[in-house]
Amino acid sequence: YMANNVSVIAAPLVSGTLGQKVGWHYGFGAAGVVMVIGLIIYLAGRPFLPPDERPTREERETREKLSRGDWLCVLYLVILIPVLAIALLTNQEIFNAYLIWGDQHFDLRFMDYTMPSSWLITLDATLSFSMLVAVAAFWKWWGSRRREPDEISKMIIGSVFTIAGGLCLFMAALTQPEGGKIGLFWPFMFHLLNSIGFAHILPISLALFSKIAPRQINATVIGLYYLAFFLANYTVGQIGQLYSDPNVSTPTFWLIHVASAAFGLVAFVLFKMAIGKRFAGEAPARA
Repeated sequence: YMANNVSVIAAPLVSGTLGQKVGWHYGFGAAGVVMVIGLIIYLAGRPFLPPDERPTREERETREKLSRGDWLCVLYLVILIPVLAIALLTNQEIFNAYLIWGDQHFDLRFMDYTMPSSWLITLDATLSFSMLVAVAAFWKWWGSRRREPDEISKMIIGSVFTIAGGLCLFMAALTQPEGGKIGLFWPFMFHLLNSIGFAHILPISLALFSKIAPRQINATVIGLYYLAFFLANYTVGQIGQLYSDPNVSTPTFWLIHVASAAFGLVAFVLFKMAIGKRFAGEAPARA
């Protein structure tokens, strides 16, 4: 996640600036060139990758069968996928209607320069990277002194921060002066609080899936985990249309996202009540 966010910090500064200040062809062209470079690096590095350790037919036939408890774990995790998707709506909206809103209504002037709205993604990625490091360091410090919360508890904490971040957008829309622009205080606070929530939900939920998925199908379950992003982005595309709906005010639009984070909070609490005791004796994964 840290490596991904370093990339996201740089990308809007290059492709976003070219696309908004020079021309869309240049922005997309720059992205395409870097993709080709990345593919060349991958192909050049293939000889240095370890060989695939695929199980033989005999090993597959003698593999331990899944128990009833294993299937129950899989069921819990499958149920958690749409819950995660809903909990991710506020974060994923950053790449959709949020940018349109920011481009139209944020005061993006810095001295005599008007920043491209795509730089908001760089701001978000910078804070996400910083908060991933800070949260990991905090829980390492906490764990050296007292018992560290389990994964579900951390996801519950993350949902609280996500709700707080969504409320910042609600306040930004609610307090926008008539005919004026929104200052960057509320958007900055949104990115800060949402990034803390992100650090408690995304990497932690991935660790949770890896931890409790049956080892026989661990890789398959990890693959299922990423369906949450598909569902979240599809839903964001549908909800994003409400931004241009004259019957839905901008404060109401962001309250819908606050409600999605609150739903995730309640669902994570219920999930902890349902499955928490089963894994209470296992050491929690690090942030």
